[in-house]
Amino acid sequence: MKHIHHLHIYHTTAVQCGGDFTLFSGFALDDLVQEGSIGLLNAIPLFDAGRGMKFLTYAAPAVRNAMTDCIRAALALFEQRMVDKKDGPGFQRVYLDDVLSEDERMLRIEAIADPHTQTPEQIYIQKEQLIELYAALDKLTAREQTYLLYRYGFTDGIEHPLIGAALHFHLSESWTKKVEGEAMDSLRGKLPWWF
Repeated sequence: MKHIHHLHIYHTTAVQCGGDFTLFSGFALDDLVQEGSIGLLNAIPLFDAGRGMKFLTYAAPAVRNAMTDCIRAALALFEQRMVDKKDGPGFQRVYLDDVLSEDERMLRIEAIADPHTQTPEQIYIQKEQLIELYAALDKLTAREQTYLLYRYGFTDGIEHPLIGAALHFHLSESWTKKVEGEAMDSLRGKLPWWF
């Protein structure tokens, strides 16, 4: 029981681990604190002071792991879906174990956002930047243009490491660095959005 004065670490860790998660899921911060205290209690008998390690250093990962396991278990139980309510949109818990009709299954699929989907604004900005990049590349010398197009994968879709570019162009690594530095400096000078 000599380590009981270290109980403050699980409250701090609970706020760090579950801050945003507890706000949106209805999961109580006190539950994380409780899981952290159980992790702390499990770490006490395993601690060996003879190893020269402080107890906080030893116990902090056990507390964090206990809280993380609790969050993972809670996330595995449900997902959240937007529903229309009379006072505006809200969240409804949808349990994954439910057997869903085809219509409900399609609603659930539509509610899950694709993390790789770009907004129209992002697509437009990316397209404009590529147009400006290609315009700047056209203003470079043929040597600089060929090097940069190969090095950064514009020709074959694979970004090549510096040593790979050196081998491809039959140059030494130091000369390749010099060529790349000059080409990048020239390119930066031609780009309108480069400060």
